[in-house]
This record gives sequence, structure tokens and C-alpha cells, in this order.
Amino acid sequence: MRRTITLVAALAAALICAKPAGAYVRYTSNNGKMFKWSQTCVQLTVYPADLEAMMSVEEILGAVDASAAAWSGTSDSCTYLDIMVSSSTDPTPRATNDGRNLVIFRNSNWCKLAADGTCDPAVPYDPAALALTSVSASTSSGTIRDADIEVNAYHFQWADLVSHPELRGAGMPYHDLQNAVTHEMGHLIGLDHTCTFQPPAPLDNTGTPIPDCADASPAVLATTMFPSANPGDIDKRTLAPDDQMAVCDIYPASQNPMSCSPVGTTPTSSGCDSCATAGPATPAVGLVALIAAALMVARARRRRG
Repeated sequence: MRRTITLVAALAAALICAKPAGAYVRYTSNNGKMFKWSQTCVQLTVYPADLEAMMSVEEILGAVDASAAAWSGTSDSCTYLDIMVSSSTDPTPRATNDGRNLVIFRNSNWCKLAADGTCDPAVPYDPAALALTSVSASTSSGTIRDADIEVNAYHFQWADLVSHPELRGAGMPYHDLQNAVTHEMGHLIGLDHTCTFQPPAPLDNTGTPIPDCADASPAVLATTMFPSANPGDIDKRTLAPDDQMAVCDIYPASQNPMSCSPVGTTPTSSGCDSCATAGPATPAVGLVALIAAALMVARARRRRG
């Protein structure tokens, strides 16, 4: 399921008068289990070939590496989490429930692919979504089994806007890849958006309903997990205090499970008999510069890893 937000004019007023944030939101299954990886290391494979018309392989992998590092212990010593990135020159696979965590770029269509390679009409992808992440976890434990990030290279142009600041000027259509993928990495580790565009509002870690995005405070607007980004935006490359709090609370260094599967290990199945799934849903129509995210639905069938 996927969720996006329409950015409205009321956000301007919110910048002036709203309380600062100090919270984060986690995905939970219908029976209240919170999503979380059980191991120290999360293996992630990038398939850069379908974005090479816009960026070099070095730029693509550098963006994904930096996005992963932002949520890992290499950047925040308070967490044990280690998102480990490798790359592949193999043909780009589908985002599906196979126990492999992927970053893929969609340049020929923007839809949920069925097994035969055609678009699945039952799972629409909003063309306004910059990227989306689908996450599945065990309904009995909340343990994440699979997560896939899909970047919309069909409707949007991507670049490294720090290395190429000339592409950030007024009217330029480029989006920063690292900015978007850092946001999506937050979903990959089990986080939802920090505001909502429609009721009922999820609860944050303090038990408080999250704000409507149109009334969000400056601190909420500043979070990496705020669900909107404009062309030229690079602010989500680094975590805000709320985002840092999330990864350090959920994956604290003091509770490191010291468990890592070898690099390149690929499970043959999800091992998830009943999964709660966070992934594509129909988002609101709005600003084209949106980062899609995930709402969650429990599905009593095998889906992702």
C-alpha cells in the first residue's frame, strides 16, 4: 500500500504557528505488532542499469550507499542497525515477496508488475509518487521479512543535486536521488510518515495521533519522514532529530543481536505464512513532487519475504 500527501497552501501558516515535533511513527499490523528487522544487518541489492540514462553508476550507488548509511550505526552510534548495500548488473527483477531486499528504478512503466511482466490493475501506482517502498512482516511477531524500494524514473528526472548544483535552479525539474532514497530507507526499517493526509491518524510513539500534514509544525516538515519533496530538495539527505530518535529507539546499540547473514545471501522464500504488508496504495492527487510511502494492511497470505 502506498500513501502520499497533497501539499496545500495551509502549510505556509503551519510554518509560523505549530508546536515542535518530537516523535516518530511505526508501521504496525492489525493485531498491534510493530514492524522491525530482527538482525543487525539488512542486505540490500541495487539494480542501477535502468537509471544510467540519467546518472552514472557511481552516482547511483553513491546515493544509495549514503542513504543507507544515514540510518545505520556508521552515522549514528546509538544504533546497531547496518544497512549493507551491494549492486548487481543482472536484469532488474520485479519487486515481489521473495526475501530479497531491492532498490530498483522503473523507467519503462510505473505500475505493480504481475508475474508475466504486465501491469497489475489491482495495485495502481500514482504517477505523482517519486518512489515507494513495500514492506512485509510476520503478523505474529512484526519481524520484517522483505522490503523493496521502487524509484519512479518514468515520470521524473533524477540527479545528484549536490554534485550538480546547476540543476537545482528555479524551474529545473530534477529531484535528488539521495534525498528520496533516504526517505524510503525510513520505510524500509519500519517507519511510517510523520503526518497524515486523511483520517484516522496513526499514533506516534508517544500514543498521540499524528498531525494533518496541512497543519504540521516546522519540526514535522523538517523530518526525513515528511511525505513530500519539491524538485531541488536535498534536506531529507540527513536525519532530523525525530528520525534519529526512531532508529535509536527501535534498534538501540545496547541491544545489538549480533546477527548478520553473509553478503549476497538470497533466501529462497519469504518464510512468512501470514504477513502484514506496508506497500502501494492509491495516494491523493496533488503536487507532482511527492514521495510515496506506505500504509499498511494485513494480508493472510504470503507476500513479501
